[in-house]
Amino acid sequence: MNRICITGGAGFVASHLTEHFCEQYPNSEIIVVDKIGYASRLAYLTGVLRSGQVRLVEGCICDAALMRGALKGVDLVVHAAAESHVDNSYRNAAPFIDSNVTGTVTMLQAAIDNGVGLFFHVSTDEVYGGSADRLFTDEDALNPTNPYAASKASAEMFVHCYAKSYGLPTLVSRANNIFGTRQYPEKLIPKLICDALRGRKFQIHGDGSARRAFLHVDDFCSAVTTLISRGERGRIYNIPALREYSVVEVVDLVAGVIGISRDHLAGFGPDRPHNDSRYGVVGEKITALGWRPTRLLENELAAIVDWYRANTDLYFDEPPRSAGKPILWLGDDQRILARPESELDGYVSPSRQVARLTDDARVA
Repeated sequence: MNRICITGGAGFVASHLTEHFCEQYPNSEIIVVDKIGYASRLAYLTGVLRSGQVRLVEGCICDAALMRGALKGVDLVVHAAAESHVDNSYRNAAPFIDSNVTGTVTMLQAAIDNGVGLFFHVSTDEVYGGSADRLFTDEDALNPTNPYAASKASAEMFVHCYAKSYGLPTLVSRANNIFGTRQYPEKLIPKLICDALRGRKFQIHGDGSARRAFLHVDDFCSAVTTLISRGERGRIYNIPALREYSVVEVVDLVAGVIGISRDHLAGFGPDRPHNDSRYGVVGEKITALGWRPTRLLENELAAIVDWYRANTDLYFDEPPRSAGKPILWLGDDQRILARPESELDGYVSPSRQVARLTDDARVA
């Protein structure tokens, strides 16, 4: 592959994917597309941008003209950009429809227009809905129960449509909950850690009995490259974690690593409008390709806590970010190529931009 595009590459999962792809495909040019939203950080990409292998296109995946240009000459698209926090989707579903549905359709059309060889769509186990007593296979019906999951299920339908109608080669992954460094502290594990480090009390949804399987981001990255090299085009692959945990178990694990009691770290509060009991998936198809998850949450937590302790300034007590408009950064020379100069008056190069929010918005 000569050229690869990764969407959402300044976010949690896709920044790790970008690093992994640099290692796995050292001779490929990698184009990262990211609007630098509230959960993105340019700091995640510092190393790979300096390497010269990666270019950053700062812009929205809903911008059809920009995406057509970004995908010129691209052989592989890994579409990981998404709004993903369930609580936010309950407050306002509109951004999820924009990014996860409209954005996916825009990327699919740009892929068709440019003759992309493979479109890898990062989906989620939440499209199945929850089940307390069975594991889902990739042939189970979609039954999303929250607005985020509904937007991802809708996106999958468009991926299927473009594969059938236009012959676009596709792969779809449905992974368990992914954890690791760089995850924005609104999700369970990083929010627990950051609340503990900042002396704040975490609020558990309901009684904390809901169970989630946690997949390390490095295991996910290796699963993606396994599927790209060996997966059957047009198929959907579940990506399972080694084990699942109740929310209360996760709280206890974090409390134990930090050295405080559960009662000191967390209390119980109202549940979500609907909170699926668990998302268990069967991963026989990907394990048949030789992939296995290798990392357990309890073995990785200490290193993750250390990372957040050293990087809390990425999320808290930061100055406001500048307004972002579509631009292209080619490493250290900061050349702006994606828009005519007349449209760039007053723009700030990405090296001087930092994606930030107020403290209250961040921890809501």
